[in-house]
Amino acid sequence: MKKLISCALYPILLISVFASFYFAGHFNWDLAIVLAVMSGIRFWMCLAIEFLYPCKENWKMTWKSFRRDLKWMATNLVTIGLIKLAMMMLAIDLSRYNTGLIAGLPLLLEVMICLLVYEFFQYWYHRYSHEGRGQLGAWFWRVHVAHHLPDKVYILMHVVFHPINMILSLIIIQGTLVLSGITAESIFLFNALMALQGFISHYNVAIKAGFLNYIFIGTELHRYHHSAEMVEAKNYGSVISFWDIVFGTFNYKPDSVPHRLGVNNIDIYPKSDELLKVLKLPFVNTPTKPSVLASESNQA
Repeated sequence: MKKLISCALYPILLISVFASFYFAGHFNWDLAIVLAVMSGIRFWMCLAIEFLYPCKENWKMTWKSFRRDLKWMATNLVTIGLIKLAMMMLAIDLSRYNTGLIAGLPLLLEVMICLLVYEFFQYWYHRYSHEGRGQLGAWFWRVHVAHHLPDKVYILMHVVFHPINMILSLIIIQGTLVLSGITAESIFLFNALMALQGFISHYNVAIKAGFLNYIFIGTELHRYHHSAEMVEAKNYGSVISFWDIVFGTFNYKPDSVPHRLGVNNIDIYPKSDELLKVLKLPFVNTPTKPSVLASESNQA
């Protein structure tokens, strides 16, 4: 069963996204409801699988980490919920008037262009958050580091994000949709793929996606992004791996997992469950960041 799950689960989840889109259009179902129902069913099913067949036992969710995740979930829902809703409604409203840079193209082409454009900006925003130099680079890292403080990856921990990081990401995501003017159906498919990849990339199950890793950023790729070893912590894409391949940051190691997750010099940061201290990080001076740590360790 474990081998079957490893090889078949991810393709099945991908197929379910496109199948739900097809049936929603065929039967004229409400797209928002379909997306919500699909996400809910997928979450509970995958949570059960993660509990029964974890990739690594020491990455499993504990009651302590669950309480931490709930705090982050509540914080981010309150701070970004209204912004996300407003921008999504604007994108859908513009799509009704067929306005925007790529309005009127075939659906799959719209989605592909949106993914490429969104991922280009998201890739460089994400990469700069890790590798940017100077005061601005350090500030972006302090905004982003909250997501890298946990020393394990599993489904629920993907909610551990600083609100500022979430808002900046949302501006990139929804800004792409607003300017593109793509149809409501394309917006559904775009967001459904986004939701799946954000969900599956933090999955503590030994998913083997094979050649799909050269198309999508999934479990095998993103867990290396969370490696505490900076030379491994690449794969900056969110949905697709195209720009990582183009810019040389694609790191795929089949049948292996990182030795350690988190950040170097963990002692200079608050713990991931110290919510208020982590929220203050963008407004205080942290001594260093990953790229500096890496160079210092090489010189030692």
